[in-house]
Amino acid sequence: MKFALPARLLRALAAVGCSAGLLASCGGGTSHYDKFVPSRLIVFGDEYSALTDPKGTGNSYNYAMNAVDPTDSTNATVLCSDSSRYIWVQRLASYYGLVFKECNPNNLASGKLNAFMQAQYGATERAVEAQVSAFQGDIGHDALGSNDLVTVWVGMNDVIEIYKDSVTYSSTVDKTTEAEARGERLARLINSITDTGARVLVAQVFEMGSTPWAKAQGSSEAKLMTSISDAFNQGLRTVLLNDGSKIGLLTFNDAIANLVQYGNYETTEAACDDAHVADIDNASADSNGYLDGSASLSTCTTATVPNDSAAKRDLWADGIHLNSYIAHSTLGNLAITRATSNPF
Repeated sequence: MKFALPARLLRALAAVGCSAGLLASCGGGTSHYDKFVPSRLIVFGDEYSALTDPKGTGNSYNYAMNAVDPTDSTNATVLCSDSSRYIWVQRLASYYGLVFKECNPNNLASGKLNAFMQAQYGATERAVEAQVSAFQGDIGHDALGSNDLVTVWVGMNDVIEIYKDSVTYSSTVDKTTEAEARGERLARLINSITDTGARVLVAQVFEMGSTPWAKAQGSSEAKLMTSISDAFNQGLRTVLLNDGSKIGLLTFNDAIANLVQYGNYETTEAACDDAHVADIDNASADSNGYLDGSASLSTCTTATVPNDSAAKRDLWADGIHLNSYIAHSTLGNLAITRATSNPF
């Protein structure tokens, strides 16, 4: 059976191939630009970009299903260096030969650790502003500059927070208006980051209504979450100074939608068992803009899922979080393509 490429996929491919119409192969001019090769990678955002190393061993956990160390017969040790389980920013860092302190299997000296993990579980848009300020104020490293590549992916937790808060945002219009305003604020923050000379890859929120958790709330509720997601992205795109020279827009929303609709993966259930998932139902944001509920998700590994098929076939690790094996490999490759094709 043959299928025509869906319009959404065509848009995603076109976005990767054409960087704001500036590349000669996309009908633009033929002017030469030097290829940008960053000396540092700085990651801001939420758990979809986060590594956590609570033991300080350089063998981090992710929130997308961890690999286990095959030399440990008890399956109690994760293996952050297993590239099949990299999250998307690890794939991007690896492409440029940059290493995170959190995942440092070769025990490189601190001076050689040039990938900086600032993303944290539960972050909302307002938390990312604090992440950027904290990085800029840390005297332990240089502030952002022209040799840096910055990634920003946030908004999924904003959608959850806004959706669940029907006191502050009592109507659909209230919810989508707030989401759009948050997207606009994030865009202004990203625009300000480019003033430092750093280049930025910013990803759009995927449709939270497509997640197993959203679908479990009912079709109308899932549709509402998608509307909130779209409003956030609308605000982001409207204000973002996206001419391709300093900012690369990652269409992660289209990429995930394609995996959901056309990827032939299991999309209705989560791979991780109930003892190793985030508590989404009871999650709420603290005063710093972080949603809670993370404790168990980082312990999800390929050894805690029902079988190997679930580890590789299920698109979702839990109710809202993506499986590293499937989704993050796709997103990482998309980020690499954008970083190397934009005229930074």
